Amino acid sequence: MGAADEVAQLFDCTPSTFRRIWRRASVSLSGSKTICRNVSQRKKSTCGRKRLHKDLPKRIQAIPQSPRYWFCSLANSLGMPKSTLHDYFKRGVFAKYSIVLKPALTEPNKVCRLRWALDHVCDRDGAKFFDDMYDTLHVDEKWFFITRLQKKVYGAIGEKIQQRSCKSKHHLLKVMFLTADVHPRWDETCGEWFDGKLGTWHSTEIVSAQRRSSRRDAGTPVMKTLYLQSAPSGLAARPRQSRSNKTMHGPTFLQVMLMSSACKADGWGMEVMFQSPNSPDLNVLDLGFLRAIQALQAEKHSSSLEEIVAATDAAWDVVSTKTLNKNFLTLQICLQELV
Repeated sequence: MGAADEVAQLFDCTPSTFRRIWRRASVSLSGSKTICRNVSQRKKSTCGRKRLHKDLPKRIQAIPQSPRYWFCSLANSLGMPKSTLHDYFKRGVFAKYSIVLKPALTEPNKVCRLRWALDHVCDRDGAKFFDDMYDTLHVDEKWFFITRLQKKVYGAIGEKIQQRSCKSKHHLLKVMFLTADVHPRWDETCGEWFDGKLGTWHSTEIVSAQRRSSRRDAGTPVMKTLYLQSAPSGLAARPRQSRSNKTMHGPTFLQVMLMSSACKADGWGMEVMFQSPNSPDLNVLDLGFLRAIQALQAEKHSSSLEEIVAATDAAWDVVSTKTLNKNFLTLQICLQELV
C-alpha cells in the first residue's frame, strides 16, 4: 500500500480523490506551476440533491395557526419528520414569530377609540393637526415588584449559575405608584425646559410595628402599603390657570381622586376624561414611560419595600425627558393609525 492509499484511508476517501487534490496543491520546484493554496470543493451553493418540499411555505400557511405553536405539532400536521423540518428552519425557509396576547376589541370599543382620536384633531388655518396636549394631564398607576419571575443572566461557558428562590412567587413584595405627566415644553416665564414630570407617589406609610417578630421589636417603624383616600396635594401644582385642564386615566377610582378638593384648590378647573376601554396604547404612560422607569428600578436589586420605593424614586429622577417626549410622539402615531 502506497502513501496515497494510506492517506485516502485516513480521510475516508478514494485514492483518486486524494491524488486529484494533491495535484491541485502540488508545487513544482522549477516554478512552472502556479501555487494553489485553496483545495476546498469548487461546487456551487446549489449543489446536492434537489429539495423535496419546495412548496413548504405555502403548506405552512394553509395549516391553522393553533397547531403551529409547537414544533412537533407542526411537523405532524405537515406529515414530515421533525429533523427534516428543522433543517428547513435552519435554511431560513420559514421563520419563528412572537405574538402577544392583547385585549379583544368589541365594536363599541372601536367606535369609542375612533371618537376619542377625532376629539384630539384640531383645525389650524384650514389644516388638520393633532392636539399638542399641553393642557392634558396623563395619570396612571403601576405596580413595581421587588423582582421579576424570569431573568436572563450572562455567564462563562460551563459556569454554574446560582439559583434564585423565594418563599412564594405569588406573593412578591410590590408597591403601587401613581404617576402624573404632561407634555414637555419650553417655559417662557422661567426661561428653561419643563420636563413634564409632575410627580410620582407611592401608596405606603410608616407605622409602628404592633408586635415583636424575629426581625424587629415592637414599636419599630416599618413601611406598609396604604390605600389612597384622596389625590396627592401636589398633583394640581403645575397646570396652567388660563385653560380648562383635562385629565385622562384608566381605572375608575382615579376619578374620585382627581375630583377631590386637592385638584380644585386655587381655582384649578379639571375635567375628567375616561380612557377608551381595552386601549392601553392611548395613554402616554403605558406607551413606554413606565416601562423605562421599571427597567431602571430593576437594576437596583431591591430586597424590601423601602428599597423598592427608593429605587423607583431614583429611576423617576434619572429617566430622560426625551423618553417622555418620544412617548407623546408615539401617541400621535397611534392616533393617526386610528383615524
